[in-house]
Amino acid sequence: MKIVVDEKRFKRMALVSRALLFGSIGVLLLALALTLFGPQLGLLRPDNAGLFFALYTVLLLAGFIISRIGFHFGKRYLSPNRPDLVLRDSLKGLDRKYALLLFKGLTDYLLVEPGGLTVFVVRGQDGKVTYREGKWKRRESFLRYWFGRDEPLGDPIEDLKEELGRVSKVLSDKLPDLKVPVRGIVVFSHPKAALDVEAAPFPILRAEDLKDYLRGEGRMKDLPNSIQRRMREAVGAPELPRPEAAGG
Repeated sequence: MKIVVDEKRFKRMALVSRALLFGSIGVLLLALALTLFGPQLGLLRPDNAGLFFALYTVLLLAGFIISRIGFHFGKRYLSPNRPDLVLRDSLKGLDRKYALLLFKGLTDYLLVEPGGLTVFVVRGQDGKVTYREGKWKRRESFLRYWFGRDEPLGDPIEDLKEELGRVSKVLSDKLPDLKVPVRGIVVFSHPKAALDVEAAPFPILRAEDLKDYLRGEGRMKDLPNSIQRRMREAVGAPELPRPEAAGG
């Protein structure tokens, strides 16, 4: 399998992640400094006590919100267990007709297969995650929900639909005469994720089960080489390898 990464975009997002994390620390330190030194500087007087505490509250809230956003981006671009690394490890061993495109603009995680395209939406939650009757649930405490470092679970199905819509539009614009199979998979990357899923519109898998699914139940019928070449060109994937190199 070939791996193609938009390094420029990845480095830019990693820089944004660091800026958010350090920025949140700076805002919280400013709030602390305000409480410690504000009275000494004459900022806390009977006539402006309301304004002082309003400013303090705003700084605390801003620091909290920025830190949550920073942790979200940090999980995706700074963590040693970030989704792109988990996908690389999970898909290792697929032959050279497969190409994993990371942060390439169409979508963050796109697998080019001999039979079409697969869009991944990745979540990093651990513990029990349930999907029933169109609703997601995850068991977690109140403190962990508000102060934990995990990104919100949200609705991976809806996120996947949006990603698929973008990819399908690009294909319809670039290849209006072809119908390229495009599908989506929700992937949980944490090794301790326990999935309880029923009647989902898309496959929902643990990362460790992904390669077996693609080789087995989820294997798509290979497209003619001529269509594969056009599909790969449309999404910016490497050229289709020659037959003698395809098994490497």
